Amino acid sequence: MLNSIKFLPLSYRAIRALQICIVLTFTVFIQELLRFPHAGWTGFSVMMIYVGFDHGTTIFRAYHRFWGMVLGLISGFILWFLGHIDYRILIVVIPITIFFAYFLVGKAYSVPTVFTVNTAVIGTGYFAANIDTTINSFIYDYTAATILAFVICIFFEYFFFRRYGLMKRFINDTQNKIIISLQRLLLLLDSDDINRVEWFHACLDLNDNIVEINGLVNNLEFAYISKNVIGNEFNHFTLLVNQIFLSLKALYFACDNKDINKSDYQQILTQVQCSLTELEQLLKIDNLKITFGVTLNETK
Repeated sequence: MLNSIKFLPLSYRAIRALQICIVLTFTVFIQELLRFPHAGWTGFSVMMIYVGFDHGTTIFRAYHRFWGMVLGLISGFILWFLGHIDYRILIVVIPITIFFAYFLVGKAYSVPTVFTVNTAVIGTGYFAANIDTTINSFIYDYTAATILAFVICIFFEYFFFRRYGLMKRFINDTQNKIIISLQRLLLLLDSDDINRVEWFHACLDLNDNIVEINGLVNNLEFAYISKNVIGNEFNHFTLLVNQIFLSLKALYFACDNKDINKSDYQQILTQVQCSLTELEQLLKIDNLKITFGVTLNETK
């Protein structure tokens, strides 16, 4: 009976989700094994690191969280010490740290982490509900939990998960989304009456996909230190996408120009269609390599 059961192949996102589950399960086991005070912060740190989901972004966030923790604890301790000299300093410092911790979300991950840790250090030093939680014990536990989370994430990513090559599939999937967005813009131009609202939303979708693939490529460079992962296919892909989008924008504005030569319009349209076909052919190459340093221009 078991031989008759057919298991469907897992998607790369499902495989990645299982990998993250394995890491979190292992983290909980280590927490229970070590049982130092606030060991649960290790699991929290691991979850925050894996918000990036893909391999490159995970390693990127792991390093940034580590250095954000180091700088945050040092600067937080200094601010806590200054508060003992004159408590009025805290009246200015606390709102500023909370503001930057929130305002800088979405920037380099280490930057908001610094201000978040600042707030935690000051809050623990002055407003801890548990009298046993001193500033020294907080710094020790937070450092131990963050370093442990960093080691766990790097260990699994470099020695186990890297061999699956899921980053390439993440990038190829985003490339497919870019092609679909370009095809959508082309179809809108091919209609008798262009829906300008739909055109605007299609441009936003394209821009989101371009931002996503640029982030994936940049983080892949961070993850793979070797410079051997270099090829011309991705460069060609980026150049074609930029060229196609510029042509589509030209066609869009030409629709309102009654003096435009129809043969020129049709020539550009044919060129765009050929370039889209070439993009699709590029994605069929089995060993598509990523070249660092060439990024897509974000749409305006």
